Amino acid sequence: MKSAWEDALILEKGEKVIQSWEGNYEIQEKAMVNAGYGPRSTTVKKKKNGILALTNRKLVFIEERGIFSISYHHLISIPIESLGGISMGGFVSKYVSISDSQKEYIFHLGGVDEEGLGSFKKILNDQAITRKKELEAEKKKERFHVMLDFSFLKNYMDKGGLNLQILKCPECGAKIKLPESGDQTTCQHCRSTIYAQDIFEKVKALIG
Repeated sequence: MKSAWEDALILEKGEKVIQSWEGNYEIQEKAMVNAGYGPRSTTVKKKKNGILALTNRKLVFIEERGIFSISYHHLISIPIESLGGISMGGFVSKYVSISDSQKEYIFHLGGVDEEGLGSFKKILNDQAITRKKELEAEKKKERFHVMLDFSFLKNYMDKGGLNLQILKCPECGAKIKLPESGDQTTCQHCRSTIYAQDIFEKVKALIG
């Protein structure tokens, strides 16, 4: 069953929640205090109660607000592939320190103590490794997409013994003449854009 706080999340296509932990996010804010000889500026610690959620793409803290009427609000978001370090600190009240290239984030999380830190780190590290592999695969696909055009596709089909001169528009089914070059063409019937990459994937499934 979906938790109420998940409604505060905006997930991308293919993104899902992996795990979550209840706790608080510690922040430092500037405040004015009266020190006896007049007001002065100082830094005070504040804790935001809520949920730390791990998706397959990012680490998110959702703040919980209200007493009688509870609402949830997105507070911070850290791309999982940018994590730089995870450690534990504190003498009496243990906290988890998570850092990226920008800053350090301090959390007090239920169930994540000195004994549980190892499994906590493993979950985040494993997901970070998986995400980095996904991003690298996407980059390779983008580079391949740039190189792949209709002339490449024609040579590929010739080597596979497939002689295709006419193809059908995937949108309206109208016949389209296979271009000699370029990485995209337009259906003259419905004006849809047809990419060489998309045709390649279908041809590859036919001839391997």
